[in-house]
Amino acid sequence: MGNAIYSQAEIIAMGRQYYQKLVKICGDIEQEGYWRQAESVMKQSVYQILDLYVQSLMVGLAVHMESVSEAQWEYMHSITDSDPLELVSQQNKLTGETMKYAEKYAEMPPVLIQICGVFDTKGDTKYAAVFMDTLINVLLCMMEMTDRADRGGQAYIRGFFQQTVMFVCAECPDSTYEESYILHKLNSRKISSGVSWLMGERSQKEQPGKHKKVKSRIQEQQKTARQEFEKEKQRIEEEQRTAEKEFQKEKQRLEEEQRAAQQEFQKVKKRLQEREKAEKEAREKKIAALLEELNRLVGLEAVKEEIHSLVNLIKVREMREKMDLPMMDMSYHMVFTGNPGTGKTTVARLVARIYRELGIVSGGQLVETDRSRLVAGYVGQTAINVREVVEQALGGVLFIDEAYALISPDASNDYGSEAVDTLVKMMEDHRDDLVVIVAGYTEEMKSFLRSNTGLISRFNKFISFEDYTQAQLLEILKVMAGQAGMTVEENALKRIGLRLAAMNEQERQDFGNARGVRNLFEKMIVNQANRLVTLEEPTREQLMTLTEADV
Repeated sequence: MGNAIYSQAEIIAMGRQYYQKLVKICGDIEQEGYWRQAESVMKQSVYQILDLYVQSLMVGLAVHMESVSEAQWEYMHSITDSDPLELVSQQNKLTGETMKYAEKYAEMPPVLIQICGVFDTKGDTKYAAVFMDTLINVLLCMMEMTDRADRGGQAYIRGFFQQTVMFVCAECPDSTYEESYILHKLNSRKISSGVSWLMGERSQKEQPGKHKKVKSRIQEQQKTARQEFEKEKQRIEEEQRTAEKEFQKEKQRLEEEQRAAQQEFQKVKKRLQEREKAEKEAREKKIAALLEELNRLVGLEAVKEEIHSLVNLIKVREMREKMDLPMMDMSYHMVFTGNPGTGKTTVARLVARIYRELGIVSGGQLVETDRSRLVAGYVGQTAINVREVVEQALGGVLFIDEAYALISPDASNDYGSEAVDTLVKMMEDHRDDLVVIVAGYTEEMKSFLRSNTGLISRFNKFISFEDYTQAQLLEILKVMAGQAGMTVEENALKRIGLRLAAMNEQERQDFGNARGVRNLFEKMIVNQANRLVTLEEPTREQLMTLTEADV
């Protein structure tokens, strides 16, 4: 070492002692609440900022010195309680990023010293001067390990002092004491406090005559400053009184405008509330009407219950959203399973309109499709077909009947999987304004959903459509006749019932539930027409009645 006064162990101990002195000052300013505002901005504790600042200054000193020993490397990362610049991991070689970051932080205004200065104004302390002096001692201890006379190191410490002293010496006698201080710090063989040099206390003892002259000059300046202060104070007080009068006038005017604006706001608010209430009531009426239309459908009791539960779930979810309560993710896509003619398309059309009134979709239209519209015979065309159909359904419901037909694992050169992949992607892209309902036989639909993992994750609402009973099929026939302005004679109903009862399982499946009833009704209309055309003048009742002869 260039100076044999201290051993390496003594220097490290001194450095730690000076660091703990800085920690003590930081603890005092934190305890008194002076760090609270700075912490809200910097998002770090006073001790984190201290360690970052101390390490940044030591890195800056290392950069400016001619060489840095291994002992100095150990000193740099062992003095502070934490290692914010991660010097330990850099293996005695500073990275460019670390040097750049340290330089930037070291050149920033010394916030800790500034806060110490504010602390000093509230009491009889010299924390700002002590803080700066202690930081310089930490740097001098680092230089002491090799060469206190290192020109680059001394220049760096002098630069730090000149950058920082303006925040410390607002009450220093004059600049000569500042220069005496830094010369004393850099040239003294011992490392000790230099606050007395900085504040002029030592020089005042050595040069009492000069001190009296300085004191007299300062007192004269203070007297003049007080006189100027009183004049300025009177001027400011007069301006404040005038400004207060203007403020009161402006305040009164603003209060009147505010009252008028508040009254107008209340009127507008009332109109908006009334409109919102009316819109809500109208929406509830539309939803009630749609649910009533659903209820009027023959049979489908389990389906009706599922749809009612879904509507209630959506309404409660909307209430929770308005109250900022947590909500689980909810998928509105559905799977309808069951045989043909069980009302799946009819219910899907009602669901689309209900979703529109509930705000799930914007349009509420139902677009029906199947494999023939989606799957093409060559590469690339299938994806185009799917996109075109989905774009037609945006804002409403896309209903894919016999969806299981999209997947044909036994067929060669089949592009059904391409259709499914494209559909899954578009469901994700338009998840806020598209609902997809897929329908088909129960077992086939299970296989269809297992064919693509994206399908399983999006369809978690399953509704089963049971076959209609014989009584329900006859009721559907009567409803169809009533909608056409006709009635069916009891004998005709009995004959149809006997025919339905005589069907075996395969015949019932081929009949197709309500679809078969529709075909039967249309055939009865034709038979009635052929029968009535032979009459010269059929009566109104004859025109409106389907008889056993028409079956």
